[in-house]
Amino acid sequence: MHNRWQQTTRLLLMENVLLVLIVLVVLQHFSPIKWSWRLVGCLVGAWLVLAVIEGLIAWRQQSERQRTIDRMEAKLRQMSSQQFPPHILLPQSDPLYSLAQAVNQLESYQKSQTRRAELQEKELMMIMRYLPVGVMVIDHRRQVQLSNPAMSELLQVSVNTVAHIYTKDIQLYALTKLIEDTITSGKNQRATITLIPAPNTQVVEASTVYIQGNRSQFQIVLMLYDITEVYMIEQMQDDFVSNASHELKTPITAISGFTETLLSGAKDDPDTLDQFLHIIADESQRLIDLIQDVLSLSRIRAQNTTMLTLAPLAVRPLIEQELAVVQQAIERQHLTINNQVDADLMITSDSQKLSQIIKNLLTNAIKYNRPHGSVTIATMVSHQTWSLIVKDTGIGISADDQQRIFERFYRASPSRSQQLVSGTGLGLAIVQELVNAMHGTIDVVSQRGVGTTMTVTLPLVASASEQ
Repeated sequence: MHNRWQQTTRLLLMENVLLVLIVLVVLQHFSPIKWSWRLVGCLVGAWLVLAVIEGLIAWRQQSERQRTIDRMEAKLRQMSSQQFPPHILLPQSDPLYSLAQAVNQLESYQKSQTRRAELQEKELMMIMRYLPVGVMVIDHRRQVQLSNPAMSELLQVSVNTVAHIYTKDIQLYALTKLIEDTITSGKNQRATITLIPAPNTQVVEASTVYIQGNRSQFQIVLMLYDITEVYMIEQMQDDFVSNASHELKTPITAISGFTETLLSGAKDDPDTLDQFLHIIADESQRLIDLIQDVLSLSRIRAQNTTMLTLAPLAVRPLIEQELAVVQQAIERQHLTINNQVDADLMITSDSQKLSQIIKNLLTNAIKYNRPHGSVTIATMVSHQTWSLIVKDTGIGISADDQQRIFERFYRASPSRSQQLVSGTGLGLAIVQELVNAMHGTIDVVSQRGVGTTMTVTLPLVASASEQ
């Protein structure tokens, strides 16, 4: 401002000197001037007064203009740091009016853009927070710039919000290799990776997106999709086909083999004929049981057959009825049955579905029991639910098998050839489907060589909404 004021002062002095000289020349031309020291003094005094007045006016105008310019400079500096002071208001006659309007418009535009960016950032962070897909952004220095809660949950680590090297969070070789391959090749990658092995299997589909910035900078977006359920379903489907094929092949092979033997001449021996026909009849019944179990599962799964036919039921007579059906198997095993169910226990449930649950649980407790073992049947009643407990002293189920015993055709045995107990492997799958249809739960507690306890918990009185 000081330099500008000096320039303005010089211009005013030169202007006044020129003005006085012009006046003197004009006066001298029309009327010769009689010069004297007094006249010169008056002229100099008048010139000084005029210079002072003009200087004051110019100084005031220059000061006001400089203050306006300083306000604009301060406003622009604040705008650069995302601060938005009030608008600069000037009269239209002011020389800086257009410039002030331009600065105000720039501020309004920047403010709207800033608010829009903040809103988009909040929306992005909200989406990232609740996105079920794990997302992580890694820059060209291999540092994590962004990560959402789903990624922390999948990796089972707490990802620091401060930038850090990604290997602090990702230590699985398959994932680090996928990221490094993306960095090396500059191309998107995809792979199916097992984060957690069996028994608590967790499988994800990992995808990387390579985003090129300038020549030396890039970003990698790592996304993890949890496909554990899909993987397990595919695994179960494969097991289902394999197990179903085996369960069908075994009785059919036996029937075919013994039939061919009989046709080859063994039918002429009465004892052999009788023995082989009994075997063929047993294997045929096994096929029938298998088909009936598969059809039962299909009927339970069908929407129109999961409706409950509710009626008041006494639980103990229902259990005694099913015990009578399996009495021969109980006697063959020399088992002791402890029926501890209260004779007065009344519930509201579906008689047919409950009978099938009891039948399958009792059949398993007898089949997989030891000779001279025991089966205990008990119930527990709470305010809104009741539990049916079937406990045996049989061979038990290992911890790994307990997670799969409700799968179709699954048999808890080291190999099919060593199975000592016949069956379709569908009994517990049917029980689980029925329990789900009746809005209940089933739990298993077992130990190898000690025994198994199955607990089915169902509503004590089903409501109309459950039908």
